[in-house]
Amino acid sequence: MRNTLVLALLLVAAPAFAHPGHDATPLQDGLLHPLTGLDHLLMLLGTGVLAALTGRTLALPLLTLCAMFGGALLGHLFGAVPGMEPMIIGSLLVAGAALLFKRRQLVLALAMPLFALFHGWAHGVEASPGAFWVFSAGFVSVSGLLLVAGFAVGGLLRRHSGLQKAFGGGLLAGAAVVLAG
Repeated sequence: MRNTLVLALLLVAAPAFAHPGHDATPLQDGLLHPLTGLDHLLMLLGTGVLAALTGRTLALPLLTLCAMFGGALLGHLFGAVPGMEPMIIGSLLVAGAALLFKRRQLVLALAMPLFALFHGWAHGVEASPGAFWVFSAGFVSVSGLLLVAGFAVGGLLRRHSGLQKAFGGGLLAGAAVVLAG
């Protein structure tokens, strides 16, 4: 039943690879993209959950947020790099695997800032020069809130290994939906 609910919720969000230009309403686009881009939504929630389950501090979410913004700056300044989209999907696979394989959880959690760099890089490439700063303010703000929300969920999941596995399975299902999109 839980897996069905997780899968149904995953299907409601918009698929990834839909990184449109952010010119018309950059602040609104920045605020909404982490919520409507399935890849970003799942990566941010998954990283927050992993932070709560491993280090129990907000250091990992903060590092992830900084890496994401740093990636946006790099994408804005230097343009696209090969492998951006596979790294974004890889973040979902790693976060899901970390929840399923507890012995590797900490090591896999520490890889999330690297993946966040590529999430941000994609945004930096897509934002127009005139909209970059406003768009970035929006996506960084909401991304931070999603990391904290994931951290709170992770705190609730600490004592429920079955729910941790269901969440991990949901991240893997989300990666499959992103790939299919």
